[in-house]
Amino acid sequence: MAAPTQISFFALLVLLIPAARSSAEGFPKDPEQRSHIHFFIHDKISGPNATAIKVGTNPNPPRSETGLDFASVFVVDDLMTVGPDPSSRAVGRARGFYTVSSLSGSDLYFSVHAVFTDGIYKGGTLAVVARDAILEPIRELPIVGGTGVFRLARGFAFMKTHTFDTKTGNAVLEVDAYVLHH
Repeated sequence: MAAPTQISFFALLVLLIPAARSSAEGFPKDPEQRSHIHFFIHDKISGPNATAIKVGTNPNPPRSETGLDFASVFVVDDLMTVGPDPSSRAVGRARGFYTVSSLSGSDLYFSVHAVFTDGIYKGGTLAVVARDAILEPIRELPIVGGTGVFRLARGFAFMKTHTFDTKTGNAVLEVDAYVLHH
């Protein structure tokens, strides 16, 4: 007669094989695709209808070269468009948060989802978690995931400041995203 541990191990295997098969069925079977997506983000931190709201700040911030206070936290729901003009066709929203993560105010910690609401990527999202060195002319940001048409996404985005208003702090950011997805 077989030992009880051998029977238990066999029973466990019999139960796990169907579970493993069903979880594998959720993975996309289509081949991986490459996409290049170009859009603009309108980060409006002041004025009526602001889309980036400061929700936290340092009560005694060190003087910064950028005017951004160390430890400030902004929650964003920024417009994404096909062109630099905010009245150009909207393709989605950049939603998430960023915080000023350097004493000099030159680095942001950026955790944002690009939520596509129009066009061929409608319903898809791209997740970006990155350091944004805002004084650099071009920044490289990792794309760490996605949903919908961007399931299992990975890649990178180049972002540059298209315009920045020193009086209001409002900015238009140009993004070129290169994505591998299913």
